[in-house]
Amino acid sequence: MAQHSPPASSACPLPKGLQEHGSTRGKVRPMTLDAFVEAVYLPHARQYKKSWAVDERIARQYLSSSFGRLCPADISRKAVETWLQTLPAQGLAPATCNRILYVFKSICTLAVRYELIPSGLSPCAGVTAFKIRTLRERYLTDQQAQRLMDALDRSPRQEAKAIKLLLLTGARKNEILKAQWGHIQCEQRLLIVPESKSGKPRHIPLSDEALAVIRSIPRVPGCPWLFPGRSAGKPLADIYQFWNTLRRTLGLHDIRIHDLRHTFASMLVNTGHTLYAVQRLLGHSDPRTTMRYSHLGQTTLLAAAQSVGSRLARPRQDAQTSPQTWPPHGSRTGSSRASP
Repeated sequence: MAQHSPPASSACPLPKGLQEHGSTRGKVRPMTLDAFVEAVYLPHARQYKKSWAVDERIARQYLSSSFGRLCPADISRKAVETWLQTLPAQGLAPATCNRILYVFKSICTLAVRYELIPSGLSPCAGVTAFKIRTLRERYLTDQQAQRLMDALDRSPRQEAKAIKLLLLTGARKNEILKAQWGHIQCEQRLLIVPESKSGKPRHIPLSDEALAVIRSIPRVPGCPWLFPGRSAGKPLADIYQFWNTLRRTLGLHDIRIHDLRHTFASMLVNTGHTLYAVQRLLGHSDPRTTMRYSHLGQTTLLAAAQSVGSRLARPRQDAQTSPQTWPPHGSRTGSSRASP
């Protein structure tokens, strides 16, 4: 969904009740980064970003300890660059480090608009993100997928049922974990996602196997979620720990949860379904996103080409018993004159 925010050109006054604590104009007590994030940035993010909870976690886990007690204007670019280089040592992937940096940049950009940082002096301006190597997308083979399904069948955990649905539908993780009973339409064989990643409703077709999984889930009275969380009134938050143990047990160490979605797509393509069908089933708003799976149809394409070759290569008993060359010896191809 497109994210909209107020024009960045005009300065914004701090909320009432915070001006005497944070405004650089009043010179009373400059607001710290932690205070700014809590009082200004997060309310702003909740209004304009679907992923505001991720920003909140990043600010708490990765920004607060290093910069939380500092005033935004006192943070230097050198300090940000030094801090950024420490993140990989914590076991974070380059893409994760970049995500953290982008959140920091968003916070500083907003702080400039509130005049807590002088215009043009954001400490994150010019800080270079890590280069990302394009990783090979991983797909389960049919045998690996079957082993996974067998292992999931043996588990009574609700995480196992959630993972089954991920593999059987190609849905995104949150589309399954946040599914509600009211979103299931058994007669139409659909799971309705009220607001997908694109910001629009999405209809996920349910196969016989997917419906069987849903029907096997015990329904908790008064709870709307297919997969209730540990906190009352909330859905299951994460399945990583369960998945990490399971994949290691099965020897699938490099398979991520999102690779189950890739596996669903690869099985569609390799059984002859069109990229248009894959696009619709995965809920891609841009067909170019689906094109990443185009190379997976090589087996299907080869079989199609082979069918033509087999049809043209009709067995000819006479050709096998008395092979001849073409044109026959002595003939003059290309000449329209008859032989004398």
